[in-house]
Amino acid sequence: MAHTRLSLDQNRRILPASLLLATTLVIAGCGGGGSGSDESSPGTSGACAGFDCGAMLENLSDNVMIPAMRQFQNESAAFSSAVVAWQAEPANVALKETAQTAWNETMLAWQSVEVMQTGPLVDNSSFLRDSIYSWPSTSTCVVDQEVIKAEAEGVDYNIAGRTPLRKGLDALEYILYTPTLDHTCPASTSSTQNWNSQPGSEKLSARATYALAAAGDIERLADELVRRWATGTGSFRKELLQAGSADSRFGSDQGAVNAISDALFYVEKQVKDTKLAEPLGIKNSKCTQGEPACADAVENPFSGRSAQHIRQNLVAFRQIFLGNDTDGNEGPGFDDLIDSASGENVSASMEADINEALAAVDQLGQPLREAVTDPEGVNLAKGIHESTKKITDRLKKDFLAVLGLSIPAAAAGDGD
Repeated sequence: MAHTRLSLDQNRRILPASLLLATTLVIAGCGGGGSGSDESSPGTSGACAGFDCGAMLENLSDNVMIPAMRQFQNESAAFSSAVVAWQAEPANVALKETAQTAWNETMLAWQSVEVMQTGPLVDNSSFLRDSIYSWPSTSTCVVDQEVIKAEAEGVDYNIAGRTPLRKGLDALEYILYTPTLDHTCPASTSSTQNWNSQPGSEKLSARATYALAAAGDIERLADELVRRWATGTGSFRKELLQAGSADSRFGSDQGAVNAISDALFYVEKQVKDTKLAEPLGIKNSKCTQGEPACADAVENPFSGRSAQHIRQNLVAFRQIFLGNDTDGNEGPGFDDLIDSASGENVSASMEADINEALAAVDQLGQPLREAVTDPEGVNLAKGIHESTKKITDRLKKDFLAVLGLSIPAAAAGDGD
């Protein structure tokens, strides 16, 4: 549900909300710092005791998250078809550009799903997620070696059995967008020592053939994601909607809500810290702010689409928070759950923070890779970081406290 400003009645209710906040902070502090996905108490508890969390979970599943995954599934199929055409004529620039455009659309769809990492996407140490997109763990040298392996094995090459670092959307970005056909491995790497001396046409053909296998694998994994989330027997959707039953991993609606809340912390750990703070030289000392090395620390250095992907992360976050579908149709979301717990000022402030961050991204006006090495661009990018930090500061404190939810272990203890 959208909020534009605090009404007089809402302002009158700020005091009760602050009292609730203090109380729930104590409760949350006693609950530990792990995920809420193993909630052991049956039935309803926490904020869900006074709100129909089942309806919220159903709305978020059916109108926000599953549609995002189906969109990714559709784009993956179109991308695979585009790569089939390019692989047949690797030297055809127009066909390669079509494949690049299809990758753009597939990756944009995936960036929504990135903010929905729960259930199948975090099971088995996030193996399904990492197989689709292993970032921030990437290696162009490993991909170079995989291209050579695929060429050597021919029809016997089985990319489905390869580790996430050797495939996925990040590997395909490199294959489609790198301006050179030379490998990126150290001279001591034995498997690539003869690569650079091969004719350009042979290297291009080998890369296109690898891309064919990798894009087909993305299509397969997208189908698996939708099956495990939405359509298969014992789907994760059913587990969310049957929380508290023997057929669900969640002991209560509150536990299921906490699992989706955990997914929202992608904006804290990945968007704010990794996608923005690292290339801005604010965190982890990847580079000194404004220096050329910062350009290589952005999420998507080859395609130049890092800013678009940050924006999509924020759009998906807003959809989950408000419970709105892609057309803006309203449904029960976290804002309504917060309001039911007398936290109207919290939900309105969070929505305003999200919109501020989106506006900051729109003001950038250039690829993030270029912005982080340009003085004016650095200031604009820092504005995105600062506005995103407003969201995550409120997420870690007021949001969790009002709803009585626990913080995911990965974000616990992070004071940034």
